[in-house]
Amino acid sequence: MKKISPKGMKILKTVHLLSSMMWVVGVISMGVAGVISPESGDELHMMLSVNRHIDDILVIPGAIITLITGLIYGVCTNWGFLKHTWITVKWIAAMAVTIAGTFYFNVKMERCVEITALSRDTALTNPELLGNMQITLTGTCFQAAVLVALVVISVFKPWKKKVICL
Repeated sequence: MKKISPKGMKILKTVHLLSSMMWVVGVISMGVAGVISPESGDELHMMLSVNRHIDDILVIPGAIITLITGLIYGVCTNWGFLKHTWITVKWIAAMAVTIAGTFYFNVKMERCVEITALSRDTALTNPELLGNMQITLTGTCFQAAVLVALVVISVFKPWKKKVICL
């Protein structure tokens, strides 16, 4: 595979950093919005709708672009995927956060939006909604912590020992 030029590397790094910022800030924003205590079903529905928009506008595109640029790093540079433990850890953690967010937490959030759209004020005491909101808030906080840890790993590059030399 052809390697990337120095200018191409700077562009790749810029896009990777900006998209990861979108992802991290989006998840943290969803967590912050999730601790608001709405006083009515309309406020609850609006809060959940805002979180869905944050997910659609920041989190999902940020995650996709970050993973794509990470893939390009792995294929078109000397970094690889398994050459360094810290890169392998980043890949595993990023994929775990993406899969959990897409196939578990997002489903719960969508269900919350559906419930509030249909029942407004009675949604405030709906056990399914309250349970799903607690799950999504806990998941959001966990995802935010993992994403911040990935940023720290990217900066400090611990575990410099090579895993597999490809």
